[in-house]
Parts: sequence; structure tokens; C-alpha cells
Amino acid sequence: MIATLLVFLATSPPVWTPSEGARLVGKPAREWVGLSWIQGGPLSLADLRGKVVLLRFWLMDCPFCARTAPALRELSEHYKEDGLVVVGLHHPKSEGAKDTGRVRKAAQALGFDFPVGVDNDWKTVRAYGVGSEFRSYTSVSFVIDREGVIRFVHDGGEYHAGGGDEHAHCNAALVALEQAVQAALKPAAP
Repeated sequence: MIATLLVFLATSPPVWTPSEGARLVGKPAREWVGLSWIQGGPLSLADLRGKVVLLRFWLMDCPFCARTAPALRELSEHYKEDGLVVVGLHHPKSEGAKDTGRVRKAAQALGFDFPVGVDNDWKTVRAYGVGSEFRSYTSVSFVIDREGVIRFVHDGGEYHAGGGDEHAHCNAALVALEQAVQAALKPAAP
């Protein structure tokens, strides 16, 4: 996937921009509160200062999240050594989805090998604008730079490579996200 995206980047600029949440770009990311961790934690945004963070709000049984999972895994694997940390925060929409064991199984089924937290009370999800800035989807993503500033928002749904014309927006969103990750990973100019 990464090689395909690099060819796409070289031949065609992305045309994707978020419909919601763009005003958050350039603002400090909110600290994470009310989380429990099922793998790779506990973490706070302050713990990750100096790293680039790709934060994805996801939920089990979400088809958009399932289709986005391969891209998250590949981005994590490809850019981990450069300083990218992918973090998945589960936000349940039902009482049954608050079961930590079920969430852990869902994360494993999606192949998440990066830190995964659970936001059962939606404290962090709401702090990032879900329900106010983001009304269409709850499965939104953020690229947060090394200083803790939001540099990119994906306003929800899915992003992934391929899929034909009916998913061209998904590929364009992934290209835009990867470009934001690459820009955030570049060393600061002296």
C-alpha cells in the first residue's frame, strides 16, 4: 500500500479536505482523560510529546473502522521508526460495547498492534469535538505533531487504498493523511 501511495503522491495531488472539523487544525490537542488501556498504555498525550501521533477514534462493529484498520496498521509499521505512534481509542455506542474483553478481541481481530485505549464515558472523544465539530461520524482521526498541535483531521468514516471509483475519496483521504504524517515527521528547521 505505501508504495502505491507514494506513486500516487508523485503523480497526483490529493483533492481531499475534511467537511467538518477543519478549524481544529493548528490548535493544541486536548489531553486524554477518562481512559482505560487494553494494550500499550497507560499513555497520555504529554507522554508522547516529541512523537507524532495518529489518533483514531474507533468502535467495534463499525464497518468504516474495519476498512480503515489495514491503513492504520501499515502507517504504524511504516513510520514507527521515524517517530509515529498510532493510538486507537474505542468509544462504545452500547452497553455491550463497554465490555473490555469484547473490545480487546475486536482490536485483536482488526490486527491492532499499537496502543489501544477505551473511552467508555466519551470524555476524550467529546473533548476532541465529536458531537459538536464532528456530527456526521464518530470515527474521526487526528495527526498531532511533536509539540502537541493538531495538523490534520479526518472527519470520519473510512480511509484506505484502492477500492475503485466508488472509494476514490477514501484513497484521497488516506493520501492526504499520509502527507500530513510525513510533514509532521520532518525535523524542525533550525
